[in-house]
Amino acid sequence: MAEQKDEKKPEGTSIKITGVIGQASDASSDIPADTHVTTRHTYSASGDPISYDATVGTISIETKDVKPASSMFHLDFVKVDPQTGKPDVTRPVTFVFNGGPGSSSTFLMMGSFGPKRVDTGDTVEGVGAPYNLIDNPNSILPFSDIVFIDAPGAGWSRIADKARKELWGVDGDLKAFSQFIRRWLVLNHRWNSPKYLFGESYGTVRGAGLSYRLQQDGVNLTGITLISNILDYSYVYDRSDQSYVGFFPTYATTAWYHGKAGKGLTLEQQAQKARIFANGPYRQALSYGDSLPEDAKRKIASEYAHLTGLSADYVRRANLRVSVERFTKELLRDEGKIVGAYDSRVTGYDLDGIRSDVTYLIDDNRLDPAYTASAEAYLRDELGWKDHDLRRDFADFDLDGVTPGKSWNWTHRLPEGARDGWDGQYVQFPAMVEDLATAIVHEPGLKVLFGNGLYDTCTPFFSTEHDADHMQLPAALRKHIAFTYYPSGHMIYTAPKALPKLVADLRKFYSVDADHMPEVNERPALPFEE
Repeated sequence: MAEQKDEKKPEGTSIKITGVIGQASDASSDIPADTHVTTRHTYSASGDPISYDATVGTISIETKDVKPASSMFHLDFVKVDPQTGKPDVTRPVTFVFNGGPGSSSTFLMMGSFGPKRVDTGDTVEGVGAPYNLIDNPNSILPFSDIVFIDAPGAGWSRIADKARKELWGVDGDLKAFSQFIRRWLVLNHRWNSPKYLFGESYGTVRGAGLSYRLQQDGVNLTGITLISNILDYSYVYDRSDQSYVGFFPTYATTAWYHGKAGKGLTLEQQAQKARIFANGPYRQALSYGDSLPEDAKRKIASEYAHLTGLSADYVRRANLRVSVERFTKELLRDEGKIVGAYDSRVTGYDLDGIRSDVTYLIDDNRLDPAYTASAEAYLRDELGWKDHDLRRDFADFDLDGVTPGKSWNWTHRLPEGARDGWDGQYVQFPAMVEDLATAIVHEPGLKVLFGNGLYDTCTPFFSTEHDADHMQLPAALRKHIAFTYYPSGHMIYTAPKALPKLVADLRKFYSVDADHMPEVNERPALPFEE
């Protein structure tokens, strides 16, 4: 059934089509038939007016045994010719998703690149409604169409009970998003458009994995942007030396922001000084383990304290290994405050002033109400979505459990040939460095941008730099990767001072080919001492 459009469709008029997109539901399915609502709008916040169609709807996917298995909700913004109402199929299209895993894309939908966004100020202060939804001067719509996607079971995406076991896991999630993207390309006649991914947090696991998964499914990407990266979960759950080394420069930038360290230095100088210490004396000291001499331990503790604002005695008693949970509680303890675990610029109060870790996440708890309320109002009242269900922030699986279909399956199958002697093997936690490296080798024109918040105490920038350095790419392809940095926490786009730079960096990223990625790269080189 073809879509019928009114050639003189006025601003804000809706077109609703039911049961004709993707996989239709059958009588025995608990997945509703696909539907969408499209409205015509004008965007002019960044200059010349742009006519665009906003579409809210669902596209169904299937598994081998469950058809349909999930109806995945999406929000599209597509530039159209104001006279014909047709899109330009040569324009890039960017598929955007949050992480979790199992998260909806509410934060990116309402805070990043669409024509409207919620304004929460520079650092969210936890105020109540009404929230301020503004025309977004930093939309990427002038240079790319946009598709925001909710993960199966999250947001307004539904999932069949029988499909949970397969879709709720690292590799099942990749298959779901790959199928959704391919169906969207079919339905919108965009197979020949330049295709980009934008993933945040666990979305970087998904984005890196999709770079390879989509290739296996017949789709080559032009570019991938990954922000707030966590490409190897072993550093999170396994308190290895690299875990502590990776977090250290973020401790130093956080201390600089709060005036506890780095006096007389710029933020970038403080970050680089911390990188050099972390990758040199600190890494070496940790490698000695319990055999590190006491005088060396005291010296390292003193240098550590100088850069982070903690006391040398605290660092020494922590055996030079201060977890992020303890750092966020300890830095401002003398002021009776804690710093955010996602955005360390944010400060607040904890319920227990003695325990070594925080009792709740101040920054996350302050952000969520503003974004949830804004999404419910904007998507329903302005864009016309009529689902009676409330949006789910997260799919309702047990993140820490092990029961298939009720928990998240963390295991991941590595690409063939990714590790010597590991063909077809599984790893216990997501380790996506090999997937991304394999995709780049298979498609040498693929370009990758890593965006990093300098105050992100959840996914630290130095860990991302370490992962990129261990992709073992051929020398000619290493320049196809670039790093950019922002004065922000985990969700870069929520910081008004960071968002304009992020969009300017994306504009440059989209305009260059892979060989010119050094023009985008901001990463400083580390000195090597023999």
